Amino acid sequence: MKRFLIGFAAVALILSTQMNNAQAQAFKKGDLALSLDFVGSSMFNINHWSSYSSTYGYAPTWRSSTNGGLNVYGEWAIHDYVSLGFIVGIQGGRYGWGTAYYGNAYSYGYGYAYGGFGMISAPIGIKADFHFYQFIADKKGKDIHADKLDIYAGINVGSGISYVFEPGWFNVLFFVGPEVGARYYFTDKIGVNLELGYGKSFVSGGVVFKM
Repeated sequence: MKRFLIGFAAVALILSTQMNNAQAQAFKKGDLALSLDFVGSSMFNINHWSSYSSTYGYAPTWRSSTNGGLNVYGEWAIHDYVSLGFIVGIQGGRYGWGTAYYGNAYSYGYGYAYGGFGMISAPIGIKADFHFYQFIADKKGKDIHADKLDIYAGINVGSGISYVFEPGWFNVLFFVGPEVGARYYFTDKIGVNLELGYGKSFVSGGVVFKM
């Protein structure tokens, strides 16, 4: 009888451990993740002055910029498969070509504005993601390493400011776009991540900390 009880306890302990491992998730409701990423991005810039100004007067322009720098992401799991987060960053790059509207009492129209100037920008925004790898792991009920791997997709939107050095003007940033990403945790608290998409960045990678 004693041996039976010891054997039963051992089997129960093994089954309990396996169940806990199967239910472990890299992402679950209540988690808070912070990541520091190196990024490459292309954002929409809006200003109120351009190279057409000296000839045609008031000239707001819409231009893209190519940037690289650092972003900090914070992400809170509001559901086992859904998260909301924030984006803040500091980036530098080149102010690109764009479209200008020019007009005064004598003429008006559209044209191309010159670019290629150095700039620095500070984007800020929000993001929302669906963590579908966790969803698949739950539905299949199999060990697909969802305790370490988190794959997700979502959308980001935001604004911010940028400063163009040579003309010496400030712009308003605007960005919006889709994203898809993956995180792999080496421990329960530390991992690496990679994102591809548009908006806040077209490529982003770095280290992630689960709080």
